[in-house]
Amino acid sequence: MPQKGMIWTLHRRLGLVLGPAVLLWFLSGAILLWVPYPSLTEEEWFSSSGALSARECCGSFPSLIQKLERPEGIESLRLRMVGDRPVVVAQGLDGSLAALSADSGEVLAPFTQEGIEHIVQPFAGGRTIDAVELIDHDVWTVHQRFDPYRPLWKVQLSGERRSVLYVSSVTGDVVQDTTAEERRWNLVGAVIHWWYWPWLRRHWAWWDQLVWWLSGIGTVMVGAGGLILGREWVKHGWSGLFIGRWRVHRVLGVIAGISACCWMASGWLSMDHGRWFSDGKVSAEDRERFMGGRLTVRDVEAMPDFSTMLVTGTVKETRLTKLAGLVHFIARTSPATQAVLTAPSHADAPQDAVSDEVVMAAARSLLGDGVLTISTRGGNDSHGCSATATDAELPFLQVETDSHESRGLLVDGRIGAAMERLDSSRRLYHQLFNSLHRWDVSWLSEHCDLRRMLMLLWCVCGAGLAGSGIWAGFRRPQVKSDEPRCCDDRR
Repeated sequence: MPQKGMIWTLHRRLGLVLGPAVLLWFLSGAILLWVPYPSLTEEEWFSSSGALSARECCGSFPSLIQKLERPEGIESLRLRMVGDRPVVVAQGLDGSLAALSADSGEVLAPFTQEGIEHIVQPFAGGRTIDAVELIDHDVWTVHQRFDPYRPLWKVQLSGERRSVLYVSSVTGDVVQDTTAEERRWNLVGAVIHWWYWPWLRRHWAWWDQLVWWLSGIGTVMVGAGGLILGREWVKHGWSGLFIGRWRVHRVLGVIAGISACCWMASGWLSMDHGRWFSDGKVSAEDRERFMGGRLTVRDVEAMPDFSTMLVTGTVKETRLTKLAGLVHFIARTSPATQAVLTAPSHADAPQDAVSDEVVMAAARSLLGDGVLTISTRGGNDSHGCSATATDAELPFLQVETDSHESRGLLVDGRIGAAMERLDSSRRLYHQLFNSLHRWDVSWLSEHCDLRRMLMLLWCVCGAGLAGSGIWAGFRRPQVKSDEPRCCDDRR
C-alpha cells in the first residue's frame, strides 16, 4: 500500500473511533472557559466560618501535638472552629490527617446527623437542610485531594440554587460545595473534558493510562490529517482543498488544524505525570528537610503566648508550621490577611508572610549550595484570568539557583509550604502546557475577556473540524473525478 494511502487510512479510521471524543473535548473545553469545576473557595470559607477566641486560637499546643504525634511525622497543625467547638487538625508528612477537639483534647466522636446539621448552618445562609447522607465519593468529590477527608457527609440544602455541601467525617471541615447550576454546566463541561466519571476517575491509575493513551493517539490522528492536508496543497494547490466531500473538513483544517494539533498535544502533556518530563513532586523526605525536621512537642513547648500580639482582625484559622528549624505561628483573618510570628522570638511585630530569608534558608536544604534568588509569582498560571479570581490572588514564592542544573522550588507564600520542585524539564513542561493549552502568554493574560473569546472561537472551529471529519468519514466513499486520488477510500 502506498505510504500516502497508509496515512490516509490511519487518519480516517482513527477519526471514526476517536473523533467523537475529540469533538466532546472541544465543546466541553468551551464551557470550561466560563464555568469552572465547583470548589469551596477560601473566600467562601472565611466568610462563613466562626471566629476563634484568644484562648482557643493559642491553646495548649504541646499537649495537643503529643496526642496527635504519629510515626510518619507531623508537618503542621491547623486550628479552626467546627460548629461551636475548636478542632485541631494535624497534617502528616505523608498527607494524612488526624483531628482532636482542641478544648478537651479528645478524639472527635463520630458525627451524628444533628451534629453535621449544626456544622453546616453557618454555610447554609438560612436555608433549611433537606437531606443528609454519608458517602465515600461522587462526581464532585472524586478527586484524590479529598481522600484524607473521607468518608464525606453530603448535605442537600433547600432553595432555588439546590446547594450541596460536603463535610469531612475525619475533621468536620466543609470541604466542597456545589449549586444546581454548577452541576448542570459541569456535567457537560469539566466532567466530560476531564473524564471525571466516578467509576473511572476513582481508580486513578486506570484513568491516567486511558486518558493519556487516548489523547496521545488523538494527537497522532490530528497530525496525520495535517500531513494529508499539506500533501494536497503541494499537489493540487489551494483549489484542491475546496472540492470533494472532504472540502468542509479540509477548509476547517486550514483554519484550525495547527491550533487543534497543538491543543491535542498539550492536552496529552497534561496527563504526563512524570512520563516525559519531571513531575515536580515534593516527597515526604523533602518536606521534612525543608522544615528542618518534623514538628514535635519540643518545638512548641517553649513557644510564647502569641495571643497578646494579635490585636487586629478576627482570627478564623491558626497554623503551626516549621521552616528551617523555626516554628511559625500563623493567624489568618481572611484569604489575604494574616499575622505571622516566629518562635522562640516574640519581640518582633507580626509580619504578613513568612520572611524571604527563612524561605531561602529552608529551600537551601533541597537546592544545595550556590546563590539563591527569590521572586513572587501569581498563584494561578492564568495570571488572574481564572474563573475563580480568589485563587489567582494567592502568591507563590519561587526560589532559584544559579547552577547549570537550573533547579528551583515553588513555595506557598502564605504558609511557607514547599509545593513543587523545578528543573529545566519541569519548566519546559509548564511553558508548553500553559502556552499551548491555556494560551497563557504575557499579552493575552492581561486581556482576559479577549483571551476567552479567542479560545472560544478556537474551540468552535476545533469542534467543527472534528464534527465534519466524523460526518464525512461515515459517508459511503464515492470516487469523483474532481476529488484527488489520494483521498480515494476504495481498496
